[in-house]
Amino acid sequence: MDKEAMAKLKTAMLEAETAAHLAAIIIDYTHEEIMIVFQELEAEQQERIKSVWKTVS
Repeated sequence: MDKEAMAKLKTAMLEAETAAHLAAIIIDYTHEEIMIVFQELEAEQQERIKSVWKTVS
């Protein structure tokens, strides 16, 4: 995954406001790509994404 694609994924993840939005992002990327970008986020950003994802249940 090139830097431009990683930046696009990072932006999409950070802009996601619902679990459905995160799910749509997951469809477009591999698990590995998502985890690479997620691990590069700051702890606060990771927590925000986790809290959005938890709304799915």
